[in-house]
Amino acid sequence: MIEKDTLVSVVTPAGEFVGKLEEQTESFVTLQNPKMIITTPDKQMGFARGVCLTGKENPEVVTFYAGGIILITPSNDDIVTAYKKMTTPEPSIITPEKSIIV
Repeated sequence: MIEKDTLVSVVTPAGEFVGKLEEQTESFVTLQNPKMIITTPDKQMGFARGVCLTGKENPEVVTFYAGGIILITPSNDDIVTAYKKMTTPEPSIITPEKSIIV
């Protein structure tokens, strides 16, 4: 089993999804802050703001049932970096790297 809070990729017949693993059993997998992987118009990979066209935008948690899961695996480093960049809010206060007296 994969450790809780690991960023995982879940492959289903409907597509591929990325999120933090909350729970995994023989019957289901639950992800926190899940994102569907999409292809952008310029043929790049990106993250949708949800997991289906008619569902809530940016759901906090989604459960996938075993009958619809092809595989689950830890996400690669590039996906981890991109996911963190997309899901981490920008800091509200920006501080300079070094002090400057004007």
